[in-house]
Amino acid sequence: MARILLCACLLGSSVAGDSWIVSEDGIGPAKIGMTLDQLRSTLHRKLTEEESGNESCYYVHARGRDHIRFMIIDGRLVRIDVDAPGILTTSGLQVGDSEALAQKVYGPKMKVTEHKYVDTGHYLTVRSDDRRYGVRFETDQGKITMFYAGTYEAIQYVEGCE
Repeated sequence: MARILLCACLLGSSVAGDSWIVSEDGIGPAKIGMTLDQLRSTLHRKLTEEESGNESCYYVHARGRDHIRFMIIDGRLVRIDVDAPGILTTSGLQVGDSEALAQKVYGPKMKVTEHKYVDTGHYLTVRSDDRRYGVRFETDQGKITMFYAGTYEAIQYVEGCE
């Protein structure tokens, strides 16, 4: 119950403040499918491109949002990556939460698979009802270490753009 009240308070404050909540199809004002120019204009922030060696897929990040990365494929936003606590999903989960809590929140809607690189880790994947989007949590030793949301295809990539 305390978790629900905390989430309700945070959701309410995000409208008035500068908090961003991650949904399956975006974060704050940024929505999956936006062009890079639309993203830049919507965020009102300078976007810095990370070197990827891949012209069609790369990441950008916004000044002041150090733990949020935006994956761009063919000029459009397809995924948002989060790697630190303090940034919540619409379900109230964040980095540092337990796999058990994620299971409780999502129930049978969540698919658990073995992590490709972390022996003590898993991927916890939830697909949107329309099957177009999803969110995937990466875990290690029962704790969420990062998560990403976006197109279902893009959240399948376990090495960033690859």
